[in-house]
Amino acid sequence: MGYKKGYSIIEVLLAGSILALAVSGIVASMIIAQRNNQSSIAQSQALIMAQEGIIALKSIRDRDYIALVNTNDITSNPSGEEFGLSLSDGEWNLITSPTESQDRLDNPLRMRRVRIESDLIPDAKLVTVTVTYQINPEGDTEEVKLSETLINKIKKPTGVSAESDKYRLLDDNLGDINNVFE
Repeated sequence: MGYKKGYSIIEVLLAGSILALAVSGIVASMIIAQRNNQSSIAQSQALIMAQEGIIALKSIRDRDYIALVNTNDITSNPSGEEFGLSLSDGEWNLITSPTESQDRLDNPLRMRRVRIESDLIPDAKLVTVTVTYQINPEGDTEEVKLSETLINKIKKPTGVSAESDKYRLLDDNLGDINNVFE
């Protein structure tokens, strides 16, 4: 009677440990891919909310350009804190000195703030919308910033000419400024 050759206990343990390493590597890469996907989704949503903030500021500009006061010029806002935005009765409004709960958007993990400054061009404002968002369960945050120059549509800027070496072209439809170089 001959003995059948089988695997020794060492060979079985070695094969099992190699299999366990391979499976744990696959699981780890799946977890990393899922976190990256969640982070990308959060960043995309934050970008959309920042774009909505720019659209809200254009709406405020079109309704009442005077309402776009510089962040540092408000007496009730001496520290130069950023504004919040609120939508009420179909109109966007600036919130001076917003509390943490105001303009928290649809999620307590995201917050949008607005900064308004004078631009180099007369009758124009440089607006910056910043959306802070959480990127992981540990509470780490990142932010998305969008800036745009908004021009008083009623009063066109002066001193801009096409004869300059470097001049700015006004887009009458959007009220935005695009740099044009010859």
